[in-house]
Amino acid sequence: MTEYITIKGARGGLRLHILDTCEWTDAFVALQKQLTDGAALLQGMKLSLDLGHRELSPQALDELHNVMRNYQTEPVDILSESRTVRAEARTMGFIAKPPMPKSTTVEVEQTSTVMTRNVRSGQIVRHHGDVLLLGDVNAGAEVIASGSVMVFGRVRGVVHAGAMGDRSAVICAIELSATQLRIADLRARAPEDQGQKIPEIACIEDTHIAVHAWHEYRR
Repeated sequence: MTEYITIKGARGGLRLHILDTCEWTDAFVALQKQLTDGAALLQGMKLSLDLGHRELSPQALDELHNVMRNYQTEPVDILSESRTVRAEARTMGFIAKPPMPKSTTVEVEQTSTVMTRNVRSGQIVRHHGDVLLLGDVNAGAEVIASGSVMVFGRVRGVVHAGAMGDRSAVICAIELSATQLRIADLRARAPEDQGQKIPEIACIEDTHIAVHAWHEYRR
């Protein structure tokens, strides 16, 4: 079902495109699944909702708005080729406009970001792509990424990799003492203190998250 939903990086946020050639009921179910899988990452993100050429009734638009609001995801604008849909969206308080021509649209797939700082208690870092952190993730802090998370420092907070459902994502750190590790829809705690700390990597194996010494890891 996820082929009905495409999420790409765009200037200033994310662009969520709903396929306009399938049945609306199928697309709506796929959207709910994507919002569930990516809830941790999408919350607070600036999101453009691209409906393409799809015609939607006022009731369907309202239903779409409500389900996104339930997941604490609020689109900043709605992109539609339909004048009727744009007009209805404006009556609901949205900024509505036609999608930009592909030749002028700046879109990127998942990208990597490098951060040089500590993530302190109470702070949340969200990124669509891989995160390389040169610093620590302190207790009470969170790092959430749709790709992998690599920390050249200590992890004592929460790290969620593959937050959009990517089970091939990994989490690695010089010292992995996380409050909680999450990859896609799975959760685990870092192993209890086993004496000397060594660099470790967490990945999904079968139906659970496994943690290996960095030098022993083999994909």
